[in-house]
Amino acid sequence: MMCVFKVNKLTPGKTAITTEEEIRKKYQTLLGSNYNSEQVGTYPTLLASILTSFTPGTWRWQQLQPNAVTAKLIAKVGVTGGIGPVVDVEPVILGVDWDLGGAHWVVVDTIRSPFFSKYATVNDPWDANVHMQEISDTGPFTYKAGEGGFSIDGWDSSIAESRKQKYDNTSKGMVKTWGMICRD
Repeated sequence: MMCVFKVNKLTPGKTAITTEEEIRKKYQTLLGSNYNSEQVGTYPTLLASILTSFTPGTWRWQQLQPNAVTAKLIAKVGVTGGIGPVVDVEPVILGVDWDLGGAHWVVVDTIRSPFFSKYATVNDPWDANVHMQEISDTGPFTYKAGEGGFSIDGWDSSIAESRKQKYDNTSKGMVKTWGMICRD
């Protein structure tokens, strides 16, 4: 949903707002069975097909060597200076292999270089926050969901605290097995 909005918000004739239910229905059709992300997982090729159906361009899954991820991420997303809002973005989806097991999809929509370092803006659907992660020009991409940088709470304060998911300092991992989903 995040990628559909980010790509379509400036595209004439395209709908920027999709519901999770619309995406789940398309995913179930492609999967050929009921979809429960906790039991089945989300396959990158199916996710790419769904994104292609909702946005202009063709989304593809790329399985990358861990040391090639950051360079490819910078090439696809691009680097902007400053810290203000960026309207026209080229988001990518990264598959993070958690150090303690399991995997998770996140969206990176900007890379900023306000001074001498680069920071990836990681949109995480699990905790509904935007995490700023320092990255290098090359090497692996390590997502540190529970430490470093800062996050912006995306939930309305009227939503119960129990709906928010929390990360701890062990919640980190690298993009290894699941690679990157991006538009051509």
